Amino acid sequence: MATDPPVPPEWTVLYHAPGKFKGRGEFLRLMLEDKGVSYVNTDENLYGPDGMMDGFRGSHEAIQKNTLSFPLLFPPAIWHRPRDGGEEVLINQSAACMIYLGDVLGYAPSSAAERARANAVLLNAMDYIAEGRVSFHPVKNTMSYNDQKEEGDKSSKEWCENRMKNFLYHFNKVVAGQNGGGKAPVAGGPNVTYADFALFHVLDATVSQFNNEKYGHAWDKFDGTALKEYYLWMKERPNLQAYFQSDRCTPFAGDSMM
Repeated sequence: MATDPPVPPEWTVLYHAPGKFKGRGEFLRLMLEDKGVSYVNTDENLYGPDGMMDGFRGSHEAIQKNTLSFPLLFPPAIWHRPRDGGEEVLINQSAACMIYLGDVLGYAPSSAAERARANAVLLNAMDYIAEGRVSFHPVKNTMSYNDQKEEGDKSSKEWCENRMKNFLYHFNKVVAGQNGGGKAPVAGGPNVTYADFALFHVLDATVSQFNNEKYGHAWDKFDGTALKEYYLWMKERPNLQAYFQSDRCTPFAGDSMM
């Protein structure tokens, strides 16, 4: 007797080595977890000449092959197969994925002005974590931290003392100016948006990576009261707390904010 084929998951996060490190896929997971929807983490078929990611196909000839309805370059990607029969969406780029999740899950800004602020925060957060990661890979961006540890330690300490603080003081000023303090959505509207999840995650990465003796307990010594209040306010969201305490949540790797 024939059996029906398995129903594919509605939500899939495509990223490297699921369960081994957070990486940029965590931006997407936080939104899905906060909403309480089920999703699948996978790195299946990301690599090789016929894989889903053009950036990992290995040759210009392989990149030119058409294997998807909408090409993907690098992970993370979100794959949404709506249960209501709506249009299937498969896109990459963390910020683009978060904006889409915001539209579908109810974390979208409520006005054009709020959207403009949310997008500014989102992109600044992406710049921040990208700069932080690069500071651990100063010799070659694609080389592991362990293969350039001496140079990476020197570079990351310098970044922690200088450029990192520029970003943190900026973010502190942003959250202090919205709705009267740090315990409010960062884009100024009544509800959290994708910008809040982006900013929270980069702050969580900062605390994990730099708040230790090696980096002079940088977060503890940072005097941004509003930003610290905001970080704790977001961290206390019930579904995020449940996620952090579950086996679905992978610890930070401790070697480049990922």
